[in-house]
Amino acid sequence: MFRYGSILLSSGQRFNMYGPTLKSYTKKGTFTNKERWDMPLPEKSDIMKSVLKTLISISRRKTDLPYTIITIEDLMKRLEPQYGFLKHVQINDDFYTEGSGDVISVMSDINTVSPTELGKALHSIIDSMNRSLGANAGHFFIKEIRNNLSDEDLSIMRDMGVDLSLMQLESEIIRLEREIAERKKQS
Repeated sequence: MFRYGSILLSSGQRFNMYGPTLKSYTKKGTFTNKERWDMPLPEKSDIMKSVLKTLISISRRKTDLPYTIITIEDLMKRLEPQYGFLKHVQINDDFYTEGSGDVISVMSDINTVSPTELGKALHSIIDSMNRSLGANAGHFFIKEIRNNLSDEDLSIMRDMGVDLSLMQLESEIIRLEREIAERKKQS
């Protein structure tokens, strides 16, 4: 009856380690949700910023910072006609100045975009960055993104239609298809 990851407290409440609620059992055996903390959900602009910062962090370990910044700037410009709201994302390419602050700034106007549209844009950005790093980056690149984003960010992204586990699986299938095609050519 109890899900893995929950703890039954002596007060009859169940603490769910995977969600923002504290569930309290009533006399009829059902439970009601009570907020565990007064923490608001992150804004869409925070999710976008978090994803872009994670992409930069991972990509710059595989290449260098200037190339990563230029690649993301170019990608955002190419996607802007399709996703007009990307004009509200600015990338500070002054990466040589010490203490220049955040590399990414996302205007609050992003918060008015529908979750589905933002999810499509995030999917396109992640997919394009993945492809720009070469054929062998895919599986591990997406895994690193998943490992670096918070559970809350990942959950919100899933609600937006961006499932990094599925993207990782798709990337692995594409890699295997390429490998099979190469073997067929060699035989």
